[in-house]
Parts: sequence; structure tokens; C-alpha cells
Amino acid sequence: MLVVGTGTVLANDAYHTEMVSFVTNGIELRLPRLRRALAGLLSTLTAVLATAAQEVPTQRLTLLEGDAIVVDGARVMAAAAGLVLKPWSIVETQAGSRLVRIEFADGSMADLGPQTRVMVAPRGFPAREGKPPALYLLAGWVKQTSAPGSPAAGLATPALDLLPFTGAVVVHATPQAQRVFVEAGRTQLVERRRGGTRAALANGEMYAAEPGTGGAVTPRPSSDFVAAMPRMFRERIPSQAARFKDATVDAAALPSPSYASLRDWLVAEPLIRRDFPRRFGALARQGAFRSALEAGLAQHPEWTPVLYPPPPPPKPP
Repeated sequence: MLVVGTGTVLANDAYHTEMVSFVTNGIELRLPRLRRALAGLLSTLTAVLATAAQEVPTQRLTLLEGDAIVVDGARVMAAAAGLVLKPWSIVETQAGSRLVRIEFADGSMADLGPQTRVMVAPRGFPAREGKPPALYLLAGWVKQTSAPGSPAAGLATPALDLLPFTGAVVVHATPQAQRVFVEAGRTQLVERRRGGTRAALANGEMYAAEPGTGGAVTPRPSSDFVAAMPRMFRERIPSQAARFKDATVDAAALPSPSYASLRDWLVAEPLIRRDFPRRFGALARQGAFRSALEAGLAQHPEWTPVLYPPPPPPKPP
């Protein structure tokens, strides 16, 4: 027997029944609110996922005048206007290319001249002023232009780091020289091979560095630079991104890359090539590619575990 309140006596079974009814009724009262809360949570999650699926691609080819290729891992594709580029993709233009444009989600644009080799969104570089470099320019010509009110991320070359800027900047990189011309706005660059020395460039100024010498800033570009600059860089071509807002573009597959075609990348600085064994590992199964890797192993030792994998650990007794 159990006394409840004053003067109320319940048997144990009756007390148990009363408590079960109380708890059940309480849960039933709360169920509609729980259902509404769960429905709201699912609705919010669905909206977030839908928004993420509709986000603008980080980088996309939007203009193609001439031939170019895209190397995505061990795949090679013919460049096509509208093609979305993954981080670490390599884009290479040909001698007859007039202009290849890459546009980014922040509204900035990068125009590539002929015989230009870039890596898109290279990983491993620290952010500078909140933005890592948009490109790694191995060789060739790039004109980078910011969107109104939003700085372009700049780029890196083997010798220079062009910091984020507002305006338009032309960069020409070769193994022998590095030249930067500020067409509009102003910028700063860092000499990566000279202990991080900085140079500031104002509108119309040019930076030039020759082998074995530090860079110098002049008030205007040299005549040979202007003569060599791609003609299409002189034209102001508006953004083409809106044409491909909802487009899905497939590219034609090309034959796998040879060691010779990738060699300059494979022997690039360690920060660039460190992930190549994973990206290009399938190519090491091809006889000619493997033989070339073995012959040049001293220049890219990170391939050693791929070519000569360590023996598996012994099984426990």
C-alpha cells in the first residue's frame, strides 16, 4: 500500500498504472512539438544542401581562342569553354593559342597567353592577406584582373609571389627572367629566391629580374616587353562567366601524358610536386614512364616508395 497526498491510499499496482499514464500522456503532449522541431531541422538541412549544390564553381574555363590541354591527375583532356577546373589541375596552352581565360568565384579573371603552363589553385601555399595564390605559373604569360571591389588572389612563380591586388597585372615567367607589369592599380610581390625581399609596384610600373641579379622596378615597361606581350592582353574582354552559370561541360579525352610532357612539373619545387606520386601513380605502371622515373629519381625522390615499395610487415605468429 502507498499513501498519496493526504488520505489517498493506492495499491502498488494502481500506483504503477497511474505513473505510466502520467508519463505516457506527457510524452504524447510533447510529440507534436518534437515532430515540428524535427521537420524544421530537416527543412533547414535540405536548404543548406541545395544551396551547396548550386554554389558557383571555384574556377572555370570561360574563353578559349586556340588549343589548350587540361591535365587532371593522370587524365589529359582537350580544353573546352565552360569546363570546371579542379584544384591542382594543370592547364597548358599551345604556341598558336591567342587567349585562354580562367574565371574564379570571386569574380577575378586570369588570361593565359601562348605557350603558358599553370597549375590552378595550387595547394600548400600559405594565405597572403587572406588568400592563397590562384595560380602557379611555371612558364609563360598571365594577365590577372580583379573584380570590382574584390582583390584578385595573385599568383606564384618559381621565383616570385604576386600578392593579392586590385586592378590588372601582367606576369611573364621564363627560366631566365621574371617580369611583372601593373597595367592598373598597384601591387606588391615577394622575391621567393632572395629571402622574401618585397617590391611595391604602382600603376604603370614594371618589375624585371634577370638571372643572378635582384629585381628592379622601372616607371614604365620596356619596349621589348610591350612588343612580346600577347596582343589579346591589350583588349578589355568582359567576363564570360554568366554564359556558363548552369552549364555542365565535358571535355574530349586525350592520350595519357608521357614523362617528357610532364617532366618540367615532375622536377618542379617540392611544394608543387609532393603529391604527384598519388596523382600520377597509375602512369608508373607504364614501362616507358617507369623507366624515365627511375632514370631521373634523384630529381624527384618522392617517387621511391612507388617504384620500390617497402616489403609488407611480417605477419604475427
